Amino acid sequence: MLKLAGIICIFAGCAGWGVSKIGEEQYRVRQLRELIRIMKRIQNEISYGKHTLPEICFIMSEYSDAPYSLCFAKIYEQADLRNGVCLTQIWQQQMTQCMRDIPLIQEEKSILIDLPRNLGGSEETHQAECIGQSLDLLVRRCRLAEDSYAGKAKMIFSISLLAGVFMMILLL
Repeated sequence: MLKLAGIICIFAGCAGWGVSKIGEEQYRVRQLRELIRIMKRIQNEISYGKHTLPEICFIMSEYSDAPYSLCFAKIYEQADLRNGVCLTQIWQQQMTQCMRDIPLIQEEKSILIDLPRNLGGSEETHQAECIGQSLDLLVRRCRLAEDSYAGKAKMIFSISLLAGVFMMILLL
């Protein structure tokens, strides 16, 4: 009876591990979608609203979901308090800290982290085009992640169940 309880616990633990890994993949896809939404909003604020980056940070602090809303609020506050400090440095520092625990590839994170550096001091149409290029890259990454999700989910769950079966065999 104890062996049966142990086998069930091992099997359930391995299946739970697989489900948690699948959840991480879902979270990654959700974060990519959120980055796309943020980038589109920034592009629209530059193109149609003709807002500056600090103003956009204020707008995004109310518009974005956590953890990005807090990050944009901090950028806006620090840019407002320190007029002499470069907004690019504040942006990169806060975004790096904000995106530290988000399960994205560094290249995907750097799209948002390096945004002010890529915008430079050019006119609005050029800035919107630069954001559009970054947006296209994010959309491609998101599509790849979504396409590979179904296959990865099946594979991860199968491997976790097989690991549970293998451990049960070893313990018997």
